[in-house]
Amino acid sequence: MNTSHRNATKRLTAALLLLALLLPAVFPASADAAPPAGYVIDDGGNALPTPLGYSVERVIVPSGGNALKNPADLVIDGSDRLYVADTDHNRIVRLDRWGNALRMFGTKEDSLGLNAPKGLFVESDGHLYVADTNNARIVHVSPDGRLIETFSAPQSDLLDPDFPYRPDKLAIDGKGNLYVQSGNDYHGLIVMDAYGKFQGYIAPNQLKFDLKDWILRVFATKEQRDASGKKVPPNHRGVAIDPKEGRLYTVVGNTSSEEIKRFNLLGVNTYPAKTYGEYSQTNGVRTSAALADIVVAPNGIMSVVDSRQKKVYQYDQEGNMLMAFGGSGQQSGYFQEPVAIALDSEGLLYVLDRALGNIQVFRPNAFATLVQKATALYHDGRYEEAVGPWNAALAMNANYVLAHRGVGKALLKREKWTEAMAELKLGEDKTNYSKAMKGWRHQLLRERFGWIAAAAALLLAAAYYAAVALRSYTNRLAASPGGGTPLSQAALLVFQPREAFARIQTAPSLAAALLLFAAVIGARFFEIYFTGFHFAGTRPEFASLVLETAKMAVPLAAGVVALWAATTVLDGESTFGQTVAACAYSLLPYLVGRILVTIASNVLTLEEQGLLHAIELLMLVWLCGVCFVQIMTLNDYTVVKTVVVALVAAFTMMVLMAAAVLFYMLLDHVAGFVRELYVEMYVRSS
Repeated sequence: MNTSHRNATKRLTAALLLLALLLPAVFPASADAAPPAGYVIDDGGNALPTPLGYSVERVIVPSGGNALKNPADLVIDGSDRLYVADTDHNRIVRLDRWGNALRMFGTKEDSLGLNAPKGLFVESDGHLYVADTNNARIVHVSPDGRLIETFSAPQSDLLDPDFPYRPDKLAIDGKGNLYVQSGNDYHGLIVMDAYGKFQGYIAPNQLKFDLKDWILRVFATKEQRDASGKKVPPNHRGVAIDPKEGRLYTVVGNTSSEEIKRFNLLGVNTYPAKTYGEYSQTNGVRTSAALADIVVAPNGIMSVVDSRQKKVYQYDQEGNMLMAFGGSGQQSGYFQEPVAIALDSEGLLYVLDRALGNIQVFRPNAFATLVQKATALYHDGRYEEAVGPWNAALAMNANYVLAHRGVGKALLKREKWTEAMAELKLGEDKTNYSKAMKGWRHQLLRERFGWIAAAAALLLAAAYYAAVALRSYTNRLAASPGGGTPLSQAALLVFQPREAFARIQTAPSLAAALLLFAAVIGARFFEIYFTGFHFAGTRPEFASLVLETAKMAVPLAAGVVALWAATTVLDGESTFGQTVAACAYSLLPYLVGRILVTIASNVLTLEEQGLLHAIELLMLVWLCGVCFVQIMTLNDYTVVKTVVVALVAAFTMMVLMAAAVLFYMLLDHVAGFVRELYVEMYVRSS
């Protein structure tokens, strides 16, 4: 009995393992693979391996009476002394760079009476500003621990007298103005002058439109809407001042884009508006970044810490990720709940972990040093000087995107067009690649104008005579009786679509239809692999054969079924086979237009993309016209009824596609459940 039970368990385990392996192969899971130890995230969300930029220099673990409990912030002064907001102990701990305790602020000796301090700002000379959260104030403390001044809740007619003032993050600019994040206040940062007078709000965040939430609220009852609460914009979680230019930086929580912001004097965000950090996705549930703190180096390079993904990310002044490291774990180099980050005079990064109660110190490796040096030169406009460090970085990692971009920009300034295009393509710099292509074209025209003009004239003449010949051929076809061959039906579609669909209705060819559908899917892969780099939307190396095929096949199948269902219900005359064949032929404009756009994208620049849009618009008009004629001809509809049927079919198609997406998500959940079940059974059986 036990042997039989064990055999049955093994068979069930094997079956579950097989199902767990097969489902992701057919329907790829959306979860990204675990990134390598050193990596960057490109604009497409892909993790690209790099050498590890930082290594652990030491780990500071205050112990005994200096042990930290739920620390919330960390700053470093000009003498490289560390200040930690030891929140649950109601104190500030000052340490040297090795972790030796130097002084406590908030003890009985100084009578500061701190209550759950959460935010700190320190000047280079050691003057400390503490966001004394539960006391609803900010205190200014001298280096020797004396209370200099207190900033209580600001008073102003613009503020609600009962607004909850709970400062938890702050920064101070060169003029003495205080920028304070108060609890969950979503209006932005409170600005006070050096005397504590309220100046207004700056840097308010906007509540982004969420279609899913809007739909839920439309169909929810009043009780359900009340229970879900009021939706408010996200608030700032970390605040920093650029030590060189004095600009205000913040990181924003609970948002899926613009997690990092840089504000000018008018409070306008001047940092590129895109997604920062990274997200993970498991069983269809997306976990976004939760950036908690930011520090800006004198060269403008910023480092941020993510308390949810448990990572450190470093960015340049243009929003490009330079490197990333960390992850969830107990060992050195990993984190449990990183909440603050600081930088000392040597360029070492200090990361405070609230859960572990420690501070990990990271030293930049040779690769990071080269990248940071080259980045600083590059953003100062010293492209030629940056080439040396960039090339040295490429010697350590030949695939480092930003290094190729820097070298390519230097080559662009030298007017070495082809070399610049090659480097800028590797550097994923579409704008400058387009500029290099424009220069290359001008050079080619100067050197080969005669040959190019002759080739263009021959091409135009050939196109003209081909169109005339095709028109003559279709006229002869229209005069001949019978349904004709699939090739002749396709030729008729160009100039005489009604006649073409009439013949398709008489002699539909399923084989020709399947061939055309396959050609349309093939045109998608032709677009992926041969579109000019500066116009490409999907990188070939990240294109999935199954996913891209499904993205084309599912809408095509949904469209055919939807049209057949609509015409069947609304007194149409076409059979399913006729509908399949006619829909396939109707895609001929898409096939021709997509190939033309792909070819043209290799010779046009970004400044001329209007020509590509014009081709796509003509393709769309032609496609809609052919589809309209198809519905009307095959079903003997009037113009008005054809419009009605087309709208019904379009709506039905969207419903079918939504059902397909839900089915895919269900399979994704099932695959995840099976994998988890297998792991659980494997662990228990072992």
